[in-house]
Amino acid sequence: MSIVVYSAAATEPLTVAEVMAHLRLDASNQEPAPGVPTCALAAPAVAGNVTAGAHRYRCTFVTADGETEGGVVSASVTVADAAVNGKIELTAIPIGGALVTSRKIYRTAAGGSTYLLLATLANNTATTYTDNIADASLGVGVPAVNTTSDPLIGMMIAAARAHAETELHRYLITQTLDAWFDAFPRYENPRCPDRTIRLPPLQTVTAITYVDTDGTTQTLAADQYVVDANSQPARISEAWGVCWPATRTQDNAVKIRFVAGYGAAAAVPACIKHWMLVRISTLWENRTQIVIGNGGVIQIAPAFIDSLLDPERVTGRI
Repeated sequence: MSIVVYSAAATEPLTVAEVMAHLRLDASNQEPAPGVPTCALAAPAVAGNVTAGAHRYRCTFVTADGETEGGVVSASVTVADAAVNGKIELTAIPIGGALVTSRKIYRTAAGGSTYLLLATLANNTATTYTDNIADASLGVGVPAVNTTSDPLIGMMIAAARAHAETELHRYLITQTLDAWFDAFPRYENPRCPDRTIRLPPLQTVTAITYVDTDGTTQTLAADQYVVDANSQPARISEAWGVCWPATRTQDNAVKIRFVAGYGAAAAVPACIKHWMLVRISTLWENRTQIVIGNGGVIQIAPAFIDSLLDPERVTGRI
């Protein structure tokens, strides 16, 4: 059996903020929010679409890990009559550090106090922008929390999650996977000694497809098999009175698409999250496997916290 990810999880079990709190890291490990842009009515006056009224602006920086909170608020700019002068020019738009991949500009509606998405600058170089957008076309609100981070933290979160999944023989966040087999289990097939298919703990089976003896890919009807999602590992068996169909003799003749994971991050058990935090802390404090100190050379033992996973460890053959 081989398993490949068909649709990966969209999130990790731990957030950057949770890891930073555990590591006692402050905002110096995040991209700082931008400074203030300069804003003024277009000169010379020109008709535009900005809704009449007073407007303020603020920007954010975007990195591969997330987005900063809103930056410093600009001075107020008032459009008295959009038919006369309905465009606002932004200059001195802040430029971020080397990790910034894009920037976002947020604006209030006329006379408002909530900052809504006006535009995304898909670079870290442009310092000017012409606002010609009506209030009705503004987007989502400005973030209140900085979700950027040292890229190393994101890498460590992913590494700890992958290590936990390997240790547990299960997946943490809901995702869709494909399991491949050379054949259905049949008594007469020496490569499949029993008739039960075992998979990591799962939520549901989406579909079972196979290549029949004529070389045609078929979908096995759902009433031809029974899924035991309560067992760990999960089991798939023939329905009562049904035999697994014959397949062409070839590699990966059978594919089972299934959904696995506890659910969203909130559903992942605390013992696993604790294990991940300790694993990440060890990686953060010890950037190499060998540590040289006053006591000599010390090798970091990888198994010293693995017992935290025992409550969720899957036993039995998969």
